[in-house]
Amino acid sequence: MKKTLRELAGELDPRHFWQVHRGTIVNIRAIASVSSDDTGRREITLKDRPEKVEVSRTFAHLFKAS
Repeated sequence: MKKTLRELAGELDPRHFWQVHRGTIVNIRAIASVSSDDTGRREITLKDRPEKVEVSRTFAHLFKAS
């Protein structure tokens, strides 16, 4: 693939795909849970995956409750 992440993100539907870190885009339908620690750092757990995905401060606003 010869596209930058920014180019790829521009082609994906923002209702279903969110960039959560400099090098990570997730399908929001694949998110099982979002947790945050006492400092406000957030991590995503994906469905059927054991590893967690860190959410950078830049993209943390996507997970703030309205």
